[in-house]
Amino acid sequence: LLKEPRHAVISRKDADSKQIYEVLKQIPDSDLFSSAAFGGKDLMFSDSITDLMELPKIMDSFLYLREDYYEAMRALRAGNPPAPPQDGKIEWCTVGHAEQQKCDSLQIPHMECRRASSVEECIQKIMRKEADALAVDGGQV
Repeated sequence: LLKEPRHAVISRKDADSKQIYEVLKQIPDSDLFSSAAFGGKDLMFSDSITDLMELPKIMDSFLYLREDYYEAMRALRAGNPPAPPQDGKIEWCTVGHAEQQKCDSLQIPHMECRRASSVEECIQKIMRKEADALAVDGGQV
């Protein structure tokens, strides 16, 4: 089994992904995913693909491809560099102004507060290693 997703259509952040998806869905799958008529293999799309799936708006390439994929790509590009040293500092993700103020006022040594606009954004920050932790209500997990 594969650890990483094998195929994705990637667009600019400012592109209308909904429009791109709708345009591609208008093309019959047999035309979109077959390269035989053009004398090639895997042209534009892998010939083994059977369907397109639209991902949620919050999903970006990092979340879709996952940390393992990005770490592997980074290691390949950099020639397997050593892991960065840990300085023991905790990056705490806060949601909104009030949480940020409270976190800042705590002045806990080795902890820095990082503000996000939502729990989902904090989770993204944690997955990107831009934050280490956050506190959430049970209903938000």
